Amino acid sequence: MSQQDTRRLDEKLAEAVEQQRRRVLRVAAGIRVLGALVFLFIIGALWVAGREDWARYPLPLALFLGVAATHFALQDKPFVQRLEVAQSLVDVGLIFWVQHAALPLSRFPAGIAGFSLGLFALVVVLSSLTLQPSVVYTTALLSAVAQAVLMREADVSYGSVLAASVVLALVAVMSQYGSLRMRQLALALTRAEVERQLEARRSQEMAQARGTIEQMLGEARAQNEQLLALQREKEQLIQFLVHDLRSPLSALTMTFTWLETELTAQFDPALMQGVRTGLAVTGRMERMIAELLDLPRLEEGRLELRRQRIDSTAMIEEVRQSFAGAAQFRRIALEVEVPPGLALQGDRALLTRVLENLTANALRHTPPGGRVRLEAGQEADTPYLAVRNDGTPIDQELRASLFHKHAQGAQERTTRTGYGLGLYFSRLAVEAHGGRIAVEDAQGWATSFVARLPPGTPSEASRAA
Repeated sequence: MSQQDTRRLDEKLAEAVEQQRRRVLRVAAGIRVLGALVFLFIIGALWVAGREDWARYPLPLALFLGVAATHFALQDKPFVQRLEVAQSLVDVGLIFWVQHAALPLSRFPAGIAGFSLGLFALVVVLSSLTLQPSVVYTTALLSAVAQAVLMREADVSYGSVLAASVVLALVAVMSQYGSLRMRQLALALTRAEVERQLEARRSQEMAQARGTIEQMLGEARAQNEQLLALQREKEQLIQFLVHDLRSPLSALTMTFTWLETELTAQFDPALMQGVRTGLAVTGRMERMIAELLDLPRLEEGRLELRRQRIDSTAMIEEVRQSFAGAAQFRRIALEVEVPPGLALQGDRALLTRVLENLTANALRHTPPGGRVRLEAGQEADTPYLAVRNDGTPIDQELRASLFHKHAQGAQERTTRTGYGLGLYFSRLAVEAHGGRIAVEDAQGWATSFVARLPPGTPSEASRAA
């Protein structure tokens, strides 16, 4: 049970005990009123019948009836609950007044004093209904003193006085014990009822929480289905775009291929270089289109790699040729550094697109007159591909975020020259090979993007060594 439930349980128990106490006090007040009426009726009848010795009783009984009736009528008022001691004083005072007045008129005073003991015992029992031990024992003490005074006035022995006091004390103890047991029983029953209510409420709250969770799950499933539908529509749209782009691109590639054949026959070196550059660019565009299809599958881990032995020199030279025109236009030196005979293991198309993305990024951030190097190598049996440039260095805190989806630098956000997918695709492609890509520091270069691949089939260079 939580602390809040325990506090609520204690509050409920205190409230229940107070309710029971008010009910018992109302019953006690009713008993006083009823008893006073009965005694007043009997005594009045005897007085009317000519018994003058009962003439002293009606007045105090009438006064007591007025007090008891007022107490009964005001039971719902908070201040009345604090007047129980005063009510006990009234009870004891009334009995003492009536019996003390009757002693001189009685032919048997000891009998009057003995009858008082029963009345005082009744008052003690009534006081126990307050469920307050202090009120019970105070009433018993006052009753014992009043009884002793009456018995001594009736010339009763001290032994009898002591016995009467013991009787009143025992009545007080037994009444208090019975009241205590009833209070404990009421507490036990109330605790059981409160615990049942708390358990029922907890079950209701759990049912409501279960219903809320089921509703949220249903909404989440509906949203997931909508997202899946949007994903399917996006893939279909990409496929339509790729189909529409491939048709004119294929025609352009065929045109460049025909020109290459014709120019070979005429042997025109300048035109031949332009045609080959065009072929390289169209080939790069075809790979960029394929990248649109591969990116969602890379994100979901569904793209199957076509691993093969890759001639790193040929792959890097192909990338260099596709960017040669752009580099020449921007007056940037496009360098290549590859150890002779270095072979890699991986998906050639994916790794080519990684190099193209890194090269395009390097050219975009290198000022005119700068240098960009395409590099492949092997360190401690771990092959790598690198693209280095002497443009603006990248801050350390920005390096990790560069490979996030749609991540862009200040230049791209200002000029809208990119969409933040090239480096993201490169990271996914390298990680699909089991490698990693990062921005590393290299002597003599401001920025170096390095993709390190897992060790594969040993290269020809390593075998030759």
